[in-house]
Amino acid sequence: MAKRFTDSRKYSNPWFRKLEPKYKLIWDYILHACNHAGIWDVDFELASFCIGETYLYEDVLKTLNNKIYVISNKKWFIPKFIEFQYGVLEENNRVHLSAINMLKKEGAYKGLINTLQGCKDKDKDKDKDKDKDKEKNNKLLYLDYIKLEEEEYNKLEERLGKINRDELMEKLNNYIGSKGVRYKSHYYTILNWAKKDKVVKKDGFTEFIKRT
Repeated sequence: MAKRFTDSRKYSNPWFRKLEPKYKLIWDYILHACNHAGIWDVDFELASFCIGETYLYEDVLKTLNNKIYVISNKKWFIPKFIEFQYGVLEENNRVHLSAINMLKKEGAYKGLINTLQGCKDKDKDKDKDKDKDKEKNNKLLYLDYIKLEEEEYNKLEERLGKINRDELMEKLNNYIGSKGVRYKSHYYTILNWAKKDKVVKKDGFTEFIKRT
């Protein structure tokens, strides 16, 4: 009898918990009926006999579509099965190599790589979102639209002087309000506008040589 790991926490998984009972059963059945490479020979007649429920191909696929990689109408592959049972597949491991060879033979290896890559991309996106959220949380609102970190606000005064900083902030604020434009960084936008206006320091003060 083949033995394999099972997830004892699946009933805490919101996705699994929200499934209708008959789909909980078919998902669990597929995980046990698939071979050691996570490939299931699609057989709803046998599944229905074992479970005691009637299943339609399209309904099961629609319900489990984000968990299944369809090789053909007769074979389904469960990419997460590999990740859960083995972790990262390595060709120098005999058990892993057997699974790899079977996946390649059935044309499912690409599905595994795409799924794992997709997970990595999602993780990267999550990290980017966290960084963006962190950046947003550090910014303070000045006037109606200007968002700056406190450190950026103080640096603008050091580099441009208080009067010029406030004038440029008001200029940018009015421009955003009238045009509805967006900028990635209000801090660097103000510095760029200061450069265009040729702001320079003279006798300890910062002044405009040219106005636009």
